[in-house]
Amino acid sequence: MGVSLAHRQTGVIAVEEIVVSVRHSAAIELSALLLTAQGSVLDSSGVVFRGHPVGPGVRLAPGLGGRADSLVVALPDVPTGISHIRIVVALADRSAHLEDHPPGEVSVDDANGNPLYDYTIDRAGPESTAIAVDLDLVERGWQVRAVGAGYRGGFDALVAAHGGTMERPAPASAPAPRAVPIPLPDQPVKPREPRPNSAAPKISLRNGDDTLAFVKMGLGWDPVRVQSQYGLREVDIDLDASALLFAGETLVDAAFFGGLASKDGSVRHLGDNLTGDGEGDDEVITVDLTRLPAQVTTVVFVVTSYAGHTFELVRNAFWRMVNGANNTELVRSNLQVGGPNTGMVVAKLYRDGSDWKLESIGAPIQAGHPVEAAEQVRRFLDLTE
Repeated sequence: MGVSLAHRQTGVIAVEEIVVSVRHSAAIELSALLLTAQGSVLDSSGVVFRGHPVGPGVRLAPGLGGRADSLVVALPDVPTGISHIRIVVALADRSAHLEDHPPGEVSVDDANGNPLYDYTIDRAGPESTAIAVDLDLVERGWQVRAVGAGYRGGFDALVAAHGGTMERPAPASAPAPRAVPIPLPDQPVKPREPRPNSAAPKISLRNGDDTLAFVKMGLGWDPVRVQSQYGLREVDIDLDASALLFAGETLVDAAFFGGLASKDGSVRHLGDNLTGDGEGDDEVITVDLTRLPAQVTTVVFVVTSYAGHTFELVRNAFWRMVNGANNTELVRSNLQVGGPNTGMVVAKLYRDGSDWKLESIGAPIQAGHPVEAAEQVRRFLDLTE
């Protein structure tokens, strides 16, 4: 009997080959995205779906006897450089909504059909597409992470968010399955120009003659309720605060929901909030400036929307920086200025001689995970006014 996973729970994969399938009452399409550590699609072979059923280490196996398709993942054959395999389920009817059907059931089995893990996709709403599970390469090997979150915009938008482009032929009266090219840009997609806060202060972290030693970043938002055919339902808006540590332009460490502390413990994430429930700060990151390694020159704070909900949909979302010694608020701004985006570079701490300074940034980006934000953050490392 396999292990049942809860939302965001992980499980170690101790076999070399797994089979991932999804049972659903509606017709569905199963896909996989092979992603680098930065969250980008590997290349044109890195999207596996019915039009392109075989990728490096991953193949789509057609269902027999009315059974659904499954994804066969041979982990030893996954290329070096791939750190994540994102398993995606989409309704065949893209105009339909996942919330109108019973939740889908994800199964992860070994090559002999023995169940390893299962997970119920019970958090999808009006979307037609959901991220079912992620396969992540960590220090101890591969693991499965239960996600089960709907993705607004659909499958094509999800591929685009990871740097790919879906080109689909015009529909015919009786379309036959065919290979669809998935060209990737020769250069990384140019991010939107930053739209900083109207007031982007630079604050020297001193209090009189005393240099501040302890800083906190707070993130808060409220749950969202929408009308569905069954009445009001709560949409799980899952925002995540992250701190990315740079030595010059090199990312050397991070503190986020997947790793709650930097290697030396100087930066700590105090816990992941999945819904926005509660008063005040829903997530907090603390930074002990006196313990930061000498090589760290900048700490960049980022907010991302895990399931792809844009900031214009989030209620009462804010971020703030606080003097950790006396809880005096240093700077505060709201996230709705991020508009139709899923990430924001909110602020940075940077060395100025022997002192640290805080700079508010407030620039929207497209990112649902800190690894997707890392490359977009680099342009702010030397941001000056």
